Amino acid sequence: MTATSLPPPRSIHWLTSVALVVFGSLILMAMTIQAFRSQDLIEHSTWQSILQAVSADHVARLQADRGTSLPASGIIRSWYVGPGTDTSQVPPHLRTVPPGYYSSEGDHGHLSTRDSYHALVADAPPGRVITMININDLEDQQNRDSVITALFGVLLALLIAGVIAWLHANLVRPIRELAAHMRLIDPQSRGARIPTNYRHAEIQVIAHASNAHLERVERFVERERSLLDQASHEFRTPIAVIAGAVDVLKQQSLPTPAQAVLERMELAVSDLSETMVALLFLARESEAGSGPEEVSVLHELLPRVVEDHQHLLGQATTALRIGQLDPTIVAVPEAMVRIAVSNLTRNAIENTDTGYVELSLRDGIICVTDSGSGFDPVEAARRYRESLRHGAPARGQGIGLFLIGRICDRFGWKLSIDRTAMGGTRAALDVRASVIEER
Repeated sequence: MTATSLPPPRSIHWLTSVALVVFGSLILMAMTIQAFRSQDLIEHSTWQSILQAVSADHVARLQADRGTSLPASGIIRSWYVGPGTDTSQVPPHLRTVPPGYYSSEGDHGHLSTRDSYHALVADAPPGRVITMININDLEDQQNRDSVITALFGVLLALLIAGVIAWLHANLVRPIRELAAHMRLIDPQSRGARIPTNYRHAEIQVIAHASNAHLERVERFVERERSLLDQASHEFRTPIAVIAGAVDVLKQQSLPTPAQAVLERMELAVSDLSETMVALLFLARESEAGSGPEEVSVLHELLPRVVEDHQHLLGQATTALRIGQLDPTIVAVPEAMVRIAVSNLTRNAIENTDTGYVELSLRDGIICVTDSGSGFDPVEAARRYRESLRHGAPARGQGIGLFLIGRICDRFGWKLSIDRTAMGGTRAALDVRASVIEER
């Protein structure tokens, strides 16, 4: 799976919070279902079946013996209502109702009353038998259970909210503080470390590991700086010796073929010296106000770059020329500009067999354009992107595009390589980020 197809990262705090909310919701749903199930117990048809059985028994007993007494107390009670009977003990709401099934729950012949009951009125000529089951105690218990369930639900919600808040205070906030301390550390400040006085051991482990890593990085940087300083001295000395020897040879009377070789040596030494300066410059951290600002006059530098590369044309029919040059000054060392432009110019010349290679400067953009047979823009753009992704030039691809990429990264420049309308190649180096505006 490529990096572009990876899903966005989720925080552990977010995932834990969602899990707790889902868990709590499931528990509350189960509690709600249980509450409705307990309500069904009060409204269940079982009560009607019980009433039918008891009422049928009482009717049969009365038909067999009119003097039979019916239970008038307890959970299940019955009354006979007929001509001349005393109905004072019969609940008022049931005294005159026709035969049928009645209940204070559901939609079964509901009668307004404060009691909770199920009742069945059956014919027992010449009167009626009223049988009632009192479920006040059961409904009171169900109401108490509902209140306890609701309180437990509120307590569960508060507990989940408290756990989420605790996770934020003890996990998320310390990690964010740790990250903030890491961001505030100045890479150039020796001995800078993050605090380790956190309450939780897990955060302390991260802090100690981060400090150990910072210490290793600091030692590595020190070794690299030492090596850089030594390399600077070791490289400058032989280059200076070779340059001095070339100057001495130039004073001698040499054959014509040797003169050409000597010129190539001089140019090679000059290129090597500039490359070394660029590498040493780019290897150091930029520091604001660390020294006087160097500037480059581009409209004067580009003609010199063209003149320095004329020898690369040899016997080819390619022309190296100057186009429009707008007066432009940039706050960048001249060596950096020369290296970037020289590499683009050299690439265009080496890959153009006929036509022209033109350097121009317009609106802070340096353009190196060839007539149509120059280097492949697709391949060049791919190699340039590779140089930006890697910390060193790819094997077999040279150091040119790598240096251009590092220079652009250092000064905020942009390089684009594409085809022109005539089919040629155009490399545009946007240096407007370093342009010094005229006052």
